[in-house]
Amino acid sequence: RRELPDGVARPTVAQFKQLVVSALRELHGEVGAALPVDVLTYEEKTLSAILRVISSGLVRLWSALTLLGFYQNRRCAFRVLQTSPFLLALAGNSRELVLD
Repeated sequence: RRELPDGVARPTVAQFKQLVVSALRELHGEVGAALPVDVLTYEEKTLSAILRVISSGLVRLWSALTLLGFYQNRRCAFRVLQTSPFLLALAGNSRELVLD
């Protein structure tokens, strides 16, 4: 999930993908920018996305997003909410599970 200060224009899915690629390029160079990352879902309202990356690229992607601090010359931050090797595991969060 991406966090922006109030009043900042929210990026479209294409701009979000470009931001991810540029974060990889900034930290890991052209080799990092070549890492295949797919945006499976993106919610512009909450700035949340589900990204798919090969397991060997997870640390590079995570570090690039975590260390990115600016978007359009304004401070921003990424927060990794969940990781999983299985897409179905991202459908729910066991920490928010309420048992009756």
